[in-house]
Amino acid sequence: MSIGTNIKKRRFELGMSQKDLANKLGYRTRSTIAKIESGENDINQKKLKKFAEALDTTIDELFYGFQKTSLNKQTLCSTNIQINKSNKVVAIILAGGKSVRNNHNIPNQFIDILGKPVIMYILETYQNHPAIDDIYIVCLKGWEQIVSSYIKEYKISKVKGFINAANSGIQSVKNGVDYISSKYVDKDIVIFQESTRPMVSIDMITRLLNQTYEKGSANICQSMKDYVQFTYKNGDVSYIDRNLIVDLQSPEAYVLSKIKQIFKKAKETNHQLTESCCVMLMYNLGYKINFIDSYTNNIKIIRQEDIAVFITLLKSKMIF
Repeated sequence: MSIGTNIKKRRFELGMSQKDLANKLGYRTRSTIAKIESGENDINQKKLKKFAEALDTTIDELFYGFQKTSLNKQTLCSTNIQINKSNKVVAIILAGGKSVRNNHNIPNQFIDILGKPVIMYILETYQNHPAIDDIYIVCLKGWEQIVSSYIKEYKISKVKGFINAANSGIQSVKNGVDYISSKYVDKDIVIFQESTRPMVSIDMITRLLNQTYEKGSANICQSMKDYVQFTYKNGDVSYIDRNLIVDLQSPEAYVLSKIKQIFKKAKETNHQLTESCCVMLMYNLGYKINFIDSYTNNIKIIRQEDIAVFITLLKSKMIF
């Protein structure tokens, strides 16, 4: 690979736009970055050193290309994760949905967008995060072999196995907890990630983990941006403050002992697992919820218009 290609690759891994990198280097516009990445402009040793510092890497890696081991070490230094080496971090990707609301013949998590299945955008992010040790996929029955071929093609080495999907999201989460409980210790961390939210980032996972280390759990949410001001029921109108309303999102993370305790309490109280997510289950069982803010672009692929938005976001990330 050329130096320009290596710069572009590293920028993508950090989730930076050309404009972000230009600002960090003190350039007024992104055009210089674009020309270097395309090979139109050469880059001298002095400039290369500045690029290495801005991209939190080394001159050698920009010159010769990236090795996964050194990339992980570099990223570890920049993500500010309170890593306790006695803790393992496991990501469970929830890919058991059938996507009955879309107009495609295949589930949303497996739709090809710009040459890559949706689920692979997510798996690549978790693969590249230095704190993630292992990945498991709760997979829709019949898709395991296809996903295995994707994993091989994209060299996702952290995937350790598949877990049977259930009839609902919360039941699939329980399947995941049951599956890993004997493989990991109570102080380990488990992240649950919807396979239809492909804009998950390294930074989002890092913030999620930091809060989980501190409080035992962390749940992504986003403050309501739409114009929501009233509730209406049987002709009665009541005002609500939209600043107090949050949209529940994914991923979410737990110390393994905590999520095991939650499902144990549900069983002991004969609680029916009808919730749409763990946050609602926690709320219904009386557990404290620890929210952290999401990003505006943490979209979920549900309908055709969501695919169009995702394509636009991807293209803007590639160009700008």
